[in-house]
Amino acid sequence: MKKKGGEMKIINLSILFILLLLPVILFAEEIKPGVVITKDNYERYLPELESLLPESRLHWFLELGLKKGLITVPIVETKYYSSSPGFIEATKRNRGKSKVGPNNNLLGWLAGVPFPDPKNAVEIAWNAYPEISHATSHDDAAFPAKMNFFSKEGKYEKHFSWKDHKKKYMGRTDIPPIPNMPKALAMGIWSKEAMFVTEPHDVKGFVQMRVRYREIEKNDDVYCYLPVIRRIRRLTGKDVCDPLLGSDMPLDDFETFRQKIDSKMTFKLLGTKKFIVPATYTKYPEPFCVGPCFQINWEIRPLCIISVTTNNPDYMYSKRILYIDTEEGHWVIYWAENYDQGGRLWRALGVTPVAHETSNGVDGFRNLYGYVITNCQTNHYTIANGDPEFIPLDPDKVFSMREMIKRSR
Repeated sequence: MKKKGGEMKIINLSILFILLLLPVILFAEEIKPGVVITKDNYERYLPELESLLPESRLHWFLELGLKKGLITVPIVETKYYSSSPGFIEATKRNRGKSKVGPNNNLLGWLAGVPFPDPKNAVEIAWNAYPEISHATSHDDAAFPAKMNFFSKEGKYEKHFSWKDHKKKYMGRTDIPPIPNMPKALAMGIWSKEAMFVTEPHDVKGFVQMRVRYREIEKNDDVYCYLPVIRRIRRLTGKDVCDPLLGSDMPLDDFETFRQKIDSKMTFKLLGTKKFIVPATYTKYPEPFCVGPCFQINWEIRPLCIISVTTNNPDYMYSKRILYIDTEEGHWVIYWAENYDQGGRLWRALGVTPVAHETSNGVDGFRNLYGYVITNCQTNHYTIANGDPEFIPLDPDKVFSMREMIKRSR
């Protein structure tokens, strides 16, 4: 009899729970273009919001944004911007030439998307890799940016500003020389990047430079200038895992997924699902950053989900989950969820796309530089945004540590 009574109690509680949820289920409204979700009506859209956002984004989206009334969420028609003409042509010209070797090495690739019709997760990962994809990286890019830090309550703490320069040495498609810089193949250099901090005073003058090599098993060269001691230091591979100047973003999380693909990694396709993602803009809307959130338009896109297992106990992450837009060949990594070596969710990243017409008249270049980085274990946030420009860079000036130190002062 006791057992039967216990079962009846469980059934009654279940019925009560269903009755409490029934109004939400019955009156939940569809999220579609034309809808504007606000502080006053978000509960009507909550069931679908929970379906259309990764779980790691919900706290940032709801608790720090909508519930506090900092932002509204307008849903607009999905719009795709074309990649640059040179990138499209390179993809067509080199179609079918690329393949993945047994150690995950990319073979036969020259320029453009290596696998327009990917057959597996590792091919998708190479398509979205920032050294290749024009959704996140370009022949030459110069952009100032600002990093804002926020507490778990969403309160502003501090910031720093930088100027960053990146130049592809291989796989160039739009800005001469095409497809490679002189001696790039002989030296094995894929790209170079240099960044210097302009403010505030306590970190002004910090310089960091990274040389990326095409060989997946070769460690990148990373150098930094520390103005406090007026010395240049060469960093080790583990240093790219350190968050930059107190932010929540290490070097390997730049462009959402900057970690080098290597032979230890394993890749798995988890499926495709619709999500709401930041809409693509021709320029940043005003206002853009509202506290730890973005006041932007949103649109619905199907994203391909893959897992990247590092199989390296010495690396900061055991696994990454990447949410990638594969429609129209864009290969934008909209979200990433990164897990520590204990299997706990550690950092979650998201991006806001920006489409630009460059000063040299090349239309269709795209850069993603509106980031929200969440430390999911502390609920600390870093918001990064900038306004990039795609112009030819002089490597003798931009990638000289001496010149960078002069400019940082």
